[in-house]
Amino acid sequence: MKEEKNLTLTKGEMQVMNILWAAGKACDVHEVVDKYEDPKPAYTTVATFLKILTTKQFVDYKKSEGRQYLFFPLLSKAEYTRRILQDVKDNFFQGSASSLLSFFMQEENLSEDEIQELINMVK
Repeated sequence: MKEEKNLTLTKGEMQVMNILWAAGKACDVHEVVDKYEDPKPAYTTVATFLKILTTKQFVDYKKSEGRQYLFFPLLSKAEYTRRILQDVKDNFFQGSASSLLSFFMQEENLSEDEIQELINMVK
């Protein structure tokens, strides 16, 4: 049986995942590098992140017609967000969604309009 996937992404891994999610298609390393703002990371840096993401089972790849590998995410951004929030809820708020929301509302200094918007969503 495989080990459980590492749930979290580092900042660098998250940048790569955001690029892949936004692309909406499989990308080679050059395409990922091109999507970064200047200063762009080295090709080898991005290739290393993609290798790590593949090992963590966030990304997979297929071989293109040439020698390039095309990388694509194995889960959506929404699914990753759901996993992270579930982990935070379970580990910091004893599984209580209301405790999580209460903490968020207190810490974020929400405006009256934002609070009303949240109330309307709950209704």
